[in-house]
Amino acid sequence: MYPSLPLGPLSLPTAQILAIVAAWFGLSFMAQVGRRLRLDTDMIWNLGTIGLAAGVIVARLAHAVQFWDVYRAEPLLLASIRPGGLLLWPGVVGAAVAGYLFLIRVGADPRPVGVAAVFGLLAGGAVLEVSNFLTGAVVGTAVEPGEALWRTLALFGGQTDLASSGGSFVRHPVALYRATGMMAVVGGFLLWGSWDRPFRVAVQAALAYALLRLGADGFASDMRLLGSVRVTQVAALAAALGAAAILARNAGNTVHGQASSGQEGPGISSEGPA
Repeated sequence: MYPSLPLGPLSLPTAQILAIVAAWFGLSFMAQVGRRLRLDTDMIWNLGTIGLAAGVIVARLAHAVQFWDVYRAEPLLLASIRPGGLLLWPGVVGAAVAGYLFLIRVGADPRPVGVAAVFGLLAGGAVLEVSNFLTGAVVGTAVEPGEALWRTLALFGGQTDLASSGGSFVRHPVALYRATGMMAVVGGFLLWGSWDRPFRVAVQAALAYALLRLGADGFASDMRLLGSVRVTQVAALAAALGAAAILARNAGNTVHGQASSGQEGPGISSEGPA
């Protein structure tokens, strides 16, 4: 585990540093996709900066409300942001609301921005998964592999532990599986995606991510269970089925439109701008 990263005489906290890297990395890819969709890259960077700032503030205030007695006694603790000092979902909602208000203010269409945001979130999420691996936030299941699988898992960062019986086993680097898959999704669609239909590309990327989590989370340990099944896998399966249904319906609408008019209409509809 690497809770801190040495940098000369300094020791920097891994989670916080990689969170900053993830934000920059995600916005970079969001801007790259935005250029394909003819969006202003400066607008995207401003949107991301405002959304991140609002998200952190709301997440911190929500945490303070949850533990109001502590912060009322020592209000200066509000300025000390530590791991666990932010509430995720209030921060996500705050970032989304601030970003949407910014888009209204500048008069930008939120649909192509949303498509670009899908790929920005995947790219930034890949960096966060690397952080999860380094800090041990996500732990894989243990196996006692043969020599070939042992060497493969060790090469990709599998963690070796000693068993109580005196033997040893290796843990699946689940977070690295996720990070590798997420970057493969982003890179694959940037290279080979059909960007004349951006909405469809975004849904396909969401489907690919859901299938990735459905498979990779099967190797994760210490996760919440729904009966004997991991909750994240149930959610991933539901998301994959939903994305597949959207793609099927969209394909049916396209075929119907071509049959009735002889060609695909130029409108944006659910596809977003070309």
